[in-house]
Amino acid sequence: MADLKRVYQAVDEQSALAALDDFAEIWDKKYPKISKSWRENWANLSTYFKFPEELRRLIYTTNAIEGCNRQLRKVTKSKTFFSDR
Repeated sequence: MADLKRVYQAVDEQSALAALDDFAEIWDKKYPKISKSWRENWANLSTYFKFPEELRRLIYTTNAIEGCNRQLRKVTKSKTFFSDR
């Protein structure tokens, strides 16, 4: 994930493509579908780089927070703190 993080944390689209090339060089032998998927969907994914860096940071930070909340819900959902009695 650290290598892929360099793609979406790049300062601009050209840097992101260079980071994707670096990622592919390291990981394509083991996981070729990852960089292939990013390249096939680049027209949509590259829209992200049209936002200012501050907004982009909020976008991926929000996803991390949502992931944390999802994990928390998974743990607390199975617990019954309140009974009907």
